[in-house]
Amino acid sequence: MFKQTALVAGLGLALSVTAHAAADYQWELGAGYTNSTLDADLKSTAGNKSENIDSDIGTVEGTWYMKPVDTSKGPLAEAAFLDHASSINLAYTDGEVDLNSINSDLNDKDGQTYAINTRYVAEGPGWQLSGVLVDLNYLRSEPGDRNIDTYNIGIGKYLTKKTTLVLNYQQVNVNNGGDTDGYSVDLEHLWNLSNGGGFKATASAGKVVVKDADDVESYALGGTWYINKNLGFGAGYSNTSQNGFEVDGFDVSAQWFVTEKIELALSYSQLNPDDVKFNYEDVSGKIELQNDIYSLGALVRF
Repeated sequence: MFKQTALVAGLGLALSVTAHAAADYQWELGAGYTNSTLDADLKSTAGNKSENIDSDIGTVEGTWYMKPVDTSKGPLAEAAFLDHASSINLAYTDGEVDLNSINSDLNDKDGQTYAINTRYVAEGPGWQLSGVLVDLNYLRSEPGDRNIDTYNIGIGKYLTKKTTLVLNYQQVNVNNGGDTDGYSVDLEHLWNLSNGGGFKATASAGKVVVKDADDVESYALGGTWYINKNLGFGAGYSNTSQNGFEVDGFDVSAQWFVTEKIELALSYSQLNPDDVKFNYEDVSGKIELQNDIYSLGALVRF
């Protein structure tokens, strides 16, 4: 009887370990599609006119984690955050802006971006720097005939096992001028729920220093409610302002792990700049702008 009990217990333990190992991962491969529509409505004493500009962007990316990521600590979408994982991410996008819809004499513009994003988290028993993290990011954008290089370095810490605070410095270099420097602070915290879900809250604030112009200030607040380990719904608000001109942003999203290794994501965001008012000679009016962005993505882990 003892041998049978031990055999059953050992078999159960082996199955448990196998199931846990199967859920962990060290690689992620993802792809996505984004459609953006910018609506511009001109309303003036000389008449009204409406235009819209569409853009389509495709994305592919891959992430390698320096050690297998434990998925047992909470929502699957937050596994790397909860496991304090170090990683290297490569991403590429290719897109086109439909300028021909405004004027048949205009050619559509396409552009590519290339990005590398890394995060290193110092972990280890008794380490003085345990929990300290470093983010290094580089983005190369090539919209039309321009080249834009963006460099970012972030230094932060896990204040608790589920809370990070990161200070960032960003520099943007444009091939024909317009370089800027920016600073920001990001805060993230996750509360676990008993069913494997949780709630992730995010907040950020920053400033971009523009030469010979007013600084650009921004802040954002967001949250994602994971109703269980596989499914989460998010919402957020952002604001960017410069010299009294503001852009408000709203977004909603959904993330669903169909299995523990495959995720589908859907998001919608809207940007609403202040109306641009003008008065030229005997014509006065305003331009109303609105940008709607839809994104669909998929991710596989192994």
